[in-house]
Amino acid sequence: MKHTLLLATPAVLAAVLVVGTALAQQRRPPPPPEPEKVEKVEKAEKPADCGALPKDWSGEAYALDGASLGGIGLKSHIRLWGLQTGELRDRQSGLETPSGMQARAALEDMLEKGEHKVKCRPARWDRECRLVAQCLVETSPSAIDLGGYMLASGMAYGFHLDEVLPWEPRASQRYAGAEAEARKARRGLWPVWLGEKEK
Repeated sequence: MKHTLLLATPAVLAAVLVVGTALAQQRRPPPPPEPEKVEKVEKAEKPADCGALPKDWSGEAYALDGASLGGIGLKSHIRLWGLQTGELRDRQSGLETPSGMQARAALEDMLEKGEHKVKCRPARWDRECRLVAQCLVETSPSAIDLGGYMLASGMAYGFHLDEVLPWEPRASQRYAGAEAEARKARRGLWPVWLGEKEK
């Protein structure tokens, strides 16, 4: 009887080891993705081939919404760098939104002051092949940065301010400061965005 138990013990141990190994393998994290797979995902997230990025663009432009311009003779639209505004139209109903209309009107009014003449420096293309650019409207006596104006007036808030513009490395800080001042003063759309009730 003793002899049988001694012979059975190694078999039981072997079975326990097999089960333990199987459980340990199930607990292991999956292996990291292969480098080729990572490259494919990164390429898919990049915009389609939009062509060469122009160094600058000057011309007449009109507000499409609070953060986008359509330029006369320019094939692609311009997305103002460093800011976001309310959507012009509600995606579900298709109706205009009050905040989107106010932002578009503020941008169009500023363009009107400069007779719609703008100078833009593109930073990059976005996913929809729009030029993401910093644009100035030529008003008298000096040009006004449209993005900075929209933030300072409380009609927009900062967006992708971690991006550095080579020609103005401190643009992000300037935009963030303009937004902060507008928010503290409750200018433009900030009371709505902060959920404050009307008095």
